[in-house]
Amino acid sequence: MSKMFVCLLLCWSLLGVAEASGPVAPLALGEVVDAALRAFPGLLAAEQRKPLAAGELQTAQGGFDTLLKSQNRWSVSGLYENRQYDWSIEQPTSVMGATFFGGWRRGTGHYPVYEGKSLTANDGEVRMGVNIPLWRNREIDRRRASLQQAELGQLIAGHEFDQTLLDVRRQASHRYWDWVLAGIRLRTAQQLCEVAEQRNQAILQRVAAGDIPEFEALDNQRAIIERRERVVAAQRLLEQSAIQLSLYWRDEQGQPQLPTPELLPADFPGQEPRIDGDLHEALVTASAQRPELQRLKLQAQQSETELQLQENQQNPALDFQVVGASDIGQSPYKLNRDELYLGLNVDIPLQQRVAGGRAQVASANLRRLHWERKGVEDRIDAEVKDVWSALDAARQRLQLSQQQQQAARQLEQGERTRFELGETTLLFVNLREIASGDASLQVADAAASLFKAHADYQAVLANAVADSGVKDHD
Repeated sequence: MSKMFVCLLLCWSLLGVAEASGPVAPLALGEVVDAALRAFPGLLAAEQRKPLAAGELQTAQGGFDTLLKSQNRWSVSGLYENRQYDWSIEQPTSVMGATFFGGWRRGTGHYPVYEGKSLTANDGEVRMGVNIPLWRNREIDRRRASLQQAELGQLIAGHEFDQTLLDVRRQASHRYWDWVLAGIRLRTAQQLCEVAEQRNQAILQRVAAGDIPEFEALDNQRAIIERRERVVAAQRLLEQSAIQLSLYWRDEQGQPQLPTPELLPADFPGQEPRIDGDLHEALVTASAQRPELQRLKLQAQQSETELQLQENQQNPALDFQVVGASDIGQSPYKLNRDELYLGLNVDIPLQQRVAGGRAQVASANLRRLHWERKGVEDRIDAEVKDVWSALDAARQRLQLSQQQQQAARQLEQGERTRFELGETTLLFVNLREIASGDASLQVADAAASLFKAHADYQAVLANAVADSGVKDHD
């Protein structure tokens, strides 16, 4: 009794596990796209442009870092023995290119008369001042220009990532629909082969009975061999499509995973995704959202900043400086003093070849980016018009191929009936079956073209950037 109970319990457990596992759910497009966005190496590589740009921004910000300097000198032999200690700190700012500075120095010992200023009170001398550019480096300098360009570089890195994201989404969608199409092609080839194999015994019986000539059996054997060859070719195409899809469908560790035939959906979705708006709205949307145009716009701003800097660098440098100094502590030489210095430093480049050459480079870059942007705008307009045309053609192809499929199936069934009645030959039955199978493949091919065109439409309009959600139409 106990053994029987254990056996019943084991059978019930196995049945429960089988029911729990159930049929394998088909692989959905959204799963492939999500996996690609999570682990596709090309997208992960493009994402590294963001921290790279952040590092360049930090480097540019370092141009405004506080600088501490120290100069110390000891005269250990000679006519005058003395010691000098000098510490200073500088702080560049983005306010009109001004640089604030301060410091402390101490000089002790004996100095010649012409270096008497080096001698300070017992506790040294403190100083503080500011250097203000009045012409060159006032409106812009290298520090501020580099910072502006690095900030723009961060935005450019984001748009470059978005462009790669669009490409990955489109390619992943294309590979998915190619895989679905290859699965339907294999099923169609297998069905045609099974039809020829299933009727082979009936044909042999009719030949033996003298109902049909013997060459009909030979023709069916030829059809079986031909259709088996089609199955082999379709199997190879499915394996190739699965390998290509595995580059985008990755596991949690980021490794490619090969989709098995059990994961194939039964057919293409019965309804295509909805498109709102007309061609004009699509052109406007693509022009506003495509990351290539945004990237070129920001790169032009970088060149404009460089041109502005180099034009400024061709001006004379006219720097106004204010420095205040005061001795602290007592001095046996009664050197305690408070001093205020005003300075005007002039630096005039006579040839200006460096700044002039760099300005020429920046100006040429601006013109290059202008024409490159014009070319990209024209290409985007052409892509939108082309994908709009492709969508319309794919819809018409799908409708016509479905009508052709319906007619081919009716002719196939009618030809089989005629063959059973002895009114036709197996050759015509084979032709009708092949035509019906080809019509089914044309329907699948038209559906694949339609859904791939929708993937192109989303990429051309950059809707994946504007809306990061994955739409699953399975």
